[in-house]
Amino acid sequence: MVDSNQIPPRGPGRPPIRSEDETRALIIAAAARAFLETGYVRTGIDTIARDAGVSTRTLYRLFSAKEDLLKEAMEARIGAAFGSLDAARAAETDPRASLEALLSSYAGLALSDEAVRLTCLIAAERQEVPALADSYRQATVRITGAFEAWVREHQQSGFLRAGNVEMTAHLLRGTINEAQRQILLGLREPLTVAEQRDWVKASADMILNGLAAD
Repeated sequence: MVDSNQIPPRGPGRPPIRSEDETRALIIAAAARAFLETGYVRTGIDTIARDAGVSTRTLYRLFSAKEDLLKEAMEARIGAAFGSLDAARAAETDPRASLEALLSSYAGLALSDEAVRLTCLIAAERQEVPALADSYRQATVRITGAFEAWVREHQQSGFLRAGNVEMTAHLLRGTINEAQRQILLGLREPLTVAEQRDWVKASADMILNGLAAD
């Protein structure tokens, strides 16, 4: 007797059914990889569809234009970056430990090979592709927001001297951005884990020596 509740096995060669959300995620991931490898302008929709394992018809059903893929890919990265920074900031109650966690999380993002290649892409194509520059500005605003939250919290507690919150947040980010700049310009090799840790500690020392309340 056949169990009527049993799901019949899928025929050979039939791919598993994916949800629309899963398909979208595959396409966005394929687009992000392609943009980093070959640049936004030179990446074709057919390449993205092939790498995602879908038809161009399916891709266009879910995304009306290549620019939509760029926005989705950037927004996903911005969201993940902001989430990890905010979590790092809130994970520690000690001000110095909290600052080192925040800087370390940002260093892991900004100094990764993917981030360095993305920065190169933005620098090379931002004038031809305004959406790249817009996405970069959005990322900067949201990431700086995590640093502003740390500064504001510790100014209010009296740990830091009062001052311009936005400017101080940019200075905090700048300690890590300088390492990225040196890597981009070929002035140094990518930092090892140990070098990244030392850079974060030196950055925290410099910041706290200059900003901590007496």
